[in-house]
Amino acid sequence: MEIPYQLALWGVRIAFLLVLYILLVRSFGALWRTLRTESELAARPALAYLIVQRSHATGPRVGERLPLRAASTIGRDSGNDVVINDDAASARHALIQLADGSWWIEDQGSTNGTLLNGSRLARRERIRDGDVLDVGRVALRFEATL
Repeated sequence: MEIPYQLALWGVRIAFLLVLYILLVRSFGALWRTLRTESELAARPALAYLIVQRSHATGPRVGERLPLRAASTIGRDSGNDVVINDDAASARHALIQLADGSWWIEDQGSTNGTLLNGSRLARRERIRDGDVLDVGRVALRFEATL
């Protein structure tokens, strides 16, 4: 009776190792695809930029060029496309989108609002090359590359 029990135990061990191996292969495959996609995105030129015009001690550096994609979120949270390290910025502050050949900005219900050329956004607004956005205490000049 001892031998069938030993065989069953070895079978369970081998099955466990096989499942573990498959899990590791799939995890590394997913990680590889994610890293490859991120590096491909990083290699693409940006569609537009936000250039820091005014900042503060812990904020982004003046003159820094922050790249934009076709749809980019702006805010304090690290999950945003453009991260603004400023307590006056909301976690998810604003959204910039390229739609129908034009760039648009929309406040995402931020606490302190988003300013476009000194005026508070009440709705989605079109932005043009040279427009200045205020997100918290940081001023950003929009520069289109298209």
